[in-house]
Amino acid sequence: MHIKISAITIALIFFLAARNRGGALPLTETIYMVPEYDVEILLRDEVYQTDRYSRRDSAGLGFGATDNFSLWIQLDYLSQTAFKATRSDIGDLFIKGKFYIGDYVDDQIHLGFLMALRFPLAKNAYVNTQWRNLALGKYELKMGPFARFDIRNLFFIQLNFFYTFREGNNENFFGGFSIDITKKETWEKVFGLNPAASNTFLNANRIKNDYITASMALNTNYLYPFIPYIEFYGAVRVSRAHIDTGSVPVEAAKYNVFLMSVGVRYFFMQAIYLGVYTVQNPLRLSQKDFIQAIYGIELSFQI
Repeated sequence: MHIKISAITIALIFFLAARNRGGALPLTETIYMVPEYDVEILLRDEVYQTDRYSRRDSAGLGFGATDNFSLWIQLDYLSQTAFKATRSDIGDLFIKGKFYIGDYVDDQIHLGFLMALRFPLAKNAYVNTQWRNLALGKYELKMGPFARFDIRNLFFIQLNFFYTFREGNNENFFGGFSIDITKKETWEKVFGLNPAASNTFLNANRIKNDYITASMALNTNYLYPFIPYIEFYGAVRVSRAHIDTGSVPVEAAKYNVFLMSVGVRYFFMQAIYLGVYTVQNPLRLSQKDFIQAIYGIELSFQI
């Protein structure tokens, strides 16, 4: 009897751990953190349907610095056509840090904070249409809270709300900061964070390209080891004032964005899962030069 109870306890522990496994969904950040001293390897292959078919392959490494802080590095590789690469190029580089804030309301609500920086290794999407919608080729800094709400430990609602600072076409992304403490203007501009001063990072004239994103995902462990999910994602530019990239069909520039996705992940064990998904654009008829659909497959494992 003791052995039977122990086996059930161990199985339950692994079941609950797997329920919390799984990094970012295609459109939504989750509360998942890489355990301390562990490493996650994430591979994704996505086919983009825009005015043509293209492919984006992503390789990411996640590190568990502490139980409450994880760091990810991701590099993209881009190819023309869906299956046979006729032309290829490097994509952008991403560094993402996630901070776990805590659990609330009898461990039913979980909160965290994200900061992610895009490094522009790809071609500038404002002037080059080759990889538009797969890469930007400009700096971006995303930050904001993410949360999960548990419903009877069976259904889970993931919520994101992020603000993204996006570099303009002829803008020096880091030029708005002042770091020379020997200069008076550094203190007047509060190191570039004073929105009332001219040419600071937070000045109103520099945030016209910025945008806000909100997303929600619903998943369940009822069918474990299969974890199905559905997502809803929206993005709007902070200012609709005229900018020189306002007619460029990239996220929240020419168009406000609304996307949906469905997918499923299969957990071979706690540390390994395989996932398939699709992202669809319900507004595709009016956004023919934007993302029409994405079809993806992913593999994640920990060591």
